[in-house]
Amino acid sequence: MPLAVPLSSAGRPARLFTVCTSALLVAGLGAATPAAAADSVAYDFESPSQKLPFMAINGFGRVLVGPAPGGKSGQAVRVNIPNDGRSFKSELVIKGLDAGSHRFSFANYLPGDWQERDLDTIVAQWFSTQDDGEGIKPVVALSIHGADWQVKVHWMTDGEIQEAVIPLGATRPGHWNRWAFDITWSSAGRPGSIAITRDGVAVGSHQGANNYHRGEPPHFRIGAYRPNWRPEKGPSKRIGASEAVLFFDDIAITSTTAGSRPDAGATAPGGSASPSQSPAPSPSPVPTGSPSTSSPAPAGEATAGGDTAPGGTAQEARPGATASGSAGRTGVVWGAVGGAAALAGGAFVLVRRRQAKGSHGSAHRRARV
Repeated sequence: MPLAVPLSSAGRPARLFTVCTSALLVAGLGAATPAAAADSVAYDFESPSQKLPFMAINGFGRVLVGPAPGGKSGQAVRVNIPNDGRSFKSELVIKGLDAGSHRFSFANYLPGDWQERDLDTIVAQWFSTQDDGEGIKPVVALSIHGADWQVKVHWMTDGEIQEAVIPLGATRPGHWNRWAFDITWSSAGRPGSIAITRDGVAVGSHQGANNYHRGEPPHFRIGAYRPNWRPEKGPSKRIGASEAVLFFDDIAITSTTAGSRPDAGATAPGGSASPSQSPAPSPSPVPTGSPSTSSPAPAGEATAGGDTAPGGTAQEARPGATASGSAGRTGVVWGAVGGAAALAGGAFVLVRRRQAKGSHGSAHRRARV
């Protein structure tokens, strides 16, 4: 039952102001709490007003948004890396994730004329920036090697980088692949896990250490990266190679808990992998038109590996939204505070007006007596 609190005429406005302010601040901050806890972000590239995440471009690659190929409706992102002796990376970068558990889902598409090469083309990677980590390998990388998909997982033992390679089946150019990576990052005292599905079929898993347990939590990069095309590697790896072109779409990163994800296949401690079968084939769609341009703006962030190409450039475009959403959460909180203050101030003014009106009426009645 509500507690009745008598208020004097002098104390009523101040107390009402305090009560209104407190209640509205609690409501506003409560509304802001889910945004602060939701370590999630999504990009479907359908709205012209949706700003892209950071772009990491070394050399003269491009990141474009336009009509999706392969019979897919709507928009998609096209990335390319020209074989010009300088270019080796064109990626979108999503930062601000914590070191917990997430589901990363996205779609990608290799054109029908994709050239098979026995050198890795990384199309998605999770990178942990290190204080001393120039040239350090991504902790997890999805790549094309020859005619197959594979994932490489890296961790550190006694200061040495260890690696597990997980085969994921044939690439099948001309087909949109739907990927989901359920990742729980390991810590120094806790094993992690990775469960991978492609087109709804489990294709691989990893259990054990899956990052370096130092530096920043891994962030997500998607696009195209050919490490063997870095200029310092020399021209031999580029001979006879065509420009790298691929598409991706429907990025969604969702904060999860380890208990809510599919079980990862059992593996030996330390990071050995347990691959499974490739998904069943489906008909290849017909390619469609080329996309329109969305130019990046230069900025100063270092690229993966901590350095840029000699004689090249590292270009980054500032995003409209990040996975952490810290600016958005700050706006929500201050919006709640401002709204609470405005509403409570209005209540205070109304009470004062009523008091003044009541005082005037009392004075008028005394004068008549």
